[in-house]
Amino acid sequence: MTRDTTPLEGQLKNFITDGTPPEVVALYESLPERARTGHFGPFDGNVVVLDTETTGFSLNHDELTQIAAARMEGGQIVEWFITFVNPGKPIPDEVAHLTDIHDEDVAEAPTPAEALASLVEFVGDAVVVAHNAEFDRNFTTKHPAGYPLLENTWVDSLDLSRIALPRMKSHRLIDLVKAFGAPRSTHRADEDVAATCALLRILLAGVEAMPPMLLREIASMATPEQWPTVVVFQYFAEQCASGGEKPLPFSLRSLRRDRVGAIDHRPLVDAADIVADPARSLVFPTAEAVAQAFTETGLIGSLYDDYEQRNEQVSMAEAVRSSFARSTNLMVEAGTGVGKSMAYLLPAAIMARDNDINIGVATKTNALLDQLVYHELPALAEALGGGLTYASLKGFSHYPCLRKVERIVVDGPRMRTVGKGEQHQAPALAGLLSFISQTTYDDIDNLKIDYRLLPRWSITTTSHDCLRRKCPFFGTSCFVHGARRRAEASNIVVTNHSLLFCDLAADGGLLPPIRYWVVDEAHGAENEARRAFSMDLAEEDILSLVRRVATDEARRNVFVRAERTVIMPGNESSATLFYALTAKARSAGQAFGSAAEAFCAALPELLFYDANRRSKGYETVDLWLNDEIRAGSVFQNISRLGKAMAAEAEKMVTACQELVGYLDDIEGAAVIQREIASIAMELKEIIAAVDVICVQCPPQYVYAASLTRKNDRPQDKLEALLLNVGSTLDETFYANTHAVVYASATLTVDGGFTSFASAMGLNTSDCSRTDELMLPSSYDFDNRMIVYVVNDMPEPNEASYLGALQNLLVAAHKAQRGSMLTLFTNRREMERCFEEVQPALKEDDLRLVCQKWGVSVKGLRDDFLADEHLSLFALKSFWEGFDAPGATLKGVVIPKLPFSKPTDPLSCERAARDDAAWRRYVLPAAVLETKQAAGRLIRKATDSGILILADKRLVTKGYGKTFLRSLPSQNIRFCSAAEIVAEIERSAH
Repeated sequence: MTRDTTPLEGQLKNFITDGTPPEVVALYESLPERARTGHFGPFDGNVVVLDTETTGFSLNHDELTQIAAARMEGGQIVEWFITFVNPGKPIPDEVAHLTDIHDEDVAEAPTPAEALASLVEFVGDAVVVAHNAEFDRNFTTKHPAGYPLLENTWVDSLDLSRIALPRMKSHRLIDLVKAFGAPRSTHRADEDVAATCALLRILLAGVEAMPPMLLREIASMATPEQWPTVVVFQYFAEQCASGGEKPLPFSLRSLRRDRVGAIDHRPLVDAADIVADPARSLVFPTAEAVAQAFTETGLIGSLYDDYEQRNEQVSMAEAVRSSFARSTNLMVEAGTGVGKSMAYLLPAAIMARDNDINIGVATKTNALLDQLVYHELPALAEALGGGLTYASLKGFSHYPCLRKVERIVVDGPRMRTVGKGEQHQAPALAGLLSFISQTTYDDIDNLKIDYRLLPRWSITTTSHDCLRRKCPFFGTSCFVHGARRRAEASNIVVTNHSLLFCDLAADGGLLPPIRYWVVDEAHGAENEARRAFSMDLAEEDILSLVRRVATDEARRNVFVRAERTVIMPGNESSATLFYALTAKARSAGQAFGSAAEAFCAALPELLFYDANRRSKGYETVDLWLNDEIRAGSVFQNISRLGKAMAAEAEKMVTACQELVGYLDDIEGAAVIQREIASIAMELKEIIAAVDVICVQCPPQYVYAASLTRKNDRPQDKLEALLLNVGSTLDETFYANTHAVVYASATLTVDGGFTSFASAMGLNTSDCSRTDELMLPSSYDFDNRMIVYVVNDMPEPNEASYLGALQNLLVAAHKAQRGSMLTLFTNRREMERCFEEVQPALKEDDLRLVCQKWGVSVKGLRDDFLADEHLSLFALKSFWEGFDAPGATLKGVVIPKLPFSKPTDPLSCERAARDDAAWRRYVLPAAVLETKQAAGRLIRKATDSGILILADKRLVTKGYGKTFLRSLPSQNIRFCSAAEIVAEIERSAH
């Protein structure tokens, strides 16, 4: 189904992030014309654009394979330099595939030294431009022949694009040239140079169009020695200054005021107040109105140019409407293709608009959140003829904190250690400031800056640390509180599961008072709710707090900074009291620090209880702290140290509170006062967690330790995990709402909602009464998806299993000719299979990639979608939320059923309390995960493919039928591995 949309003015809008203000989009669209007619001074002549290809990314172990450079005059290429380079070593297969440069191409090419000598002569004293210039600069100056290039000025077009165009979805060269219609980049140096040449003037035009005040600030952030690209901003800043007017100093407040103005967001009425008022009542859409909306001529039908009414979608929309009208909860499983988003949005939107109230939608993934806010809701609002308002809302850490950003600006960016070298913060800070200038209240989740230079924690805040009304940016200028005010004034508030359940755990205050909720992607709701309501004592967090209160480093110690930054009134007695209070706090901080360090140092002793401690294969261990372990001497010692830490924390809370109270009336002390208050709140959380985990140990929790065998950074943690999430939700969620709709494509197990209802506390009280609705997919799964169950595989615990699996994977991939996704539950097994399968497939010219440590998940997804024949071995991050429609994905393989580990603390505790726990909890969770994985295969009505289940337990164990009956396709065939491969080959031909 394709929505009827107004044709885009070119393709640029497709490459700009959703939610970008229209005037910013218009600015981006104007840049090619500005580039054509503009004059850019020194960058109009004697510029050489350069690119290199190499055997890899290591400066020590890799070498050049191609160099290309082009001299530009007045925006035109006037001279070329192109040469292959013999690296003196084989070119890796993946690099050869990416660059199309092979060993035979470079066999007779000059050596790196010879090629670089010629390059130096070509470049002369020109300004050198490269995309990700640091990489090219390093490789062209690693040999003595290239040393003269160190004297040239290097401009990084990647920096220019991130700063001038922060609202682009990607700043990769290949994406930028697509966006602006420039010559296509194909990862060959000569073609990348041509693409960069075409982009350079567009980027210069983008810099020229930036606010003059911001240009001047960026120009002053660093010297050319610290950040060579700053010369571009210095030139344009000088041009702005030539107008004669005295420039205004940089002001972040002015920058925000120019963007958001004085927006007035008035909160909507609480639906509970309407219900409680005898003179008022809520208005609900009628069943007839909802049904009419889903006809070809109706409101929803008008949104699509090829709309076909789907009975399942109409049934879901009516069920949601009825749930709201009757104040009854609802569980609905809607298979792929039902169109569940519009099915719940339509009744929710009409009801919210007609009553001028908030209705909430919570999603598990940001992808769905963005789809709703930037595509579905705008279309629906337009079809409704206006009056519908909507907004997204995330947690504090998703938005920039202007107070923290201003502090970095005032202090000035500095050099930071990145890897083995040092880089300046200026390009990252400049990109952030430019984003702020081009954004209303969007989060920074899609902001492309180098967070190694500007760590995310340094530019965001937390609920604890936010100054709120004492902050100079509080109100509509603030990203967090501006976004919250916008949400309070919006009919539909779209958020994520995390914020929804954190709001419940915090007794409200993070979200508007919403009485009607739709929780989409609800199969993940239980785990997110448990995370929100659980408690922990994390070594990393505790030691981070210690560094802020017990360190001798003045810059970090909050009490020392208080003494140095708070200006006392002239009264001598006031100063004496203040310094007495800070001395008391510093002393308490030292005592707490010693106790906290002793507690953290004892945590690794719990590794003694790890059943797999002889195995070095796992870096982290999740340990169930059962009654026996907690009664043992190791845990008792940890408990004793925890109590001692809590006792010192109590004293420190008192010292912090005394300081906070004293600073209340001191002018200019708001920031340090809030930081001290935040420390007190963190200490109270530690005290509460110690009381639960080490002292009281109430039975509603499961106790666990997460331990690491690596000593490079603190990662150990004690946790109290809420055992029964449902009972807590009954008290905190259902008791305060009128209706909650849980929706997902995967909620049922073996045709029933029992497991999900039990997990979420449904049908246990009057408030949690819940209807259920199961809607099959509108897609023809039985004819579109063949499920193969391998009946001659060894069982997963047999020694011969892995070899048999590797043979199956090789044969199936060869028969299918690629386009396969294999979903593993175990990293070591995945990597061992890859080592055997990849070389065998390479012999048949088939590409296979693997989700190894450190490999970008997004990069793998992009690569898979771009190459129709690529196959992928992947882990849990690909089991759900990954869409690869059409011929890109022809087959999914699941080697093992995704049961939780036998040592999983939650499963262990359940098993200890309930003899039927495995069937009640572990089995349903594995079934739902398998359904999610199977759902990767058919994403459109025209998709088709195969699902191979290589776990023989589906045949030998009674629970196998539960898995198979729950799959979307019942076209299930039990075959030997050889028979499956033969069938695939016949189908492929």
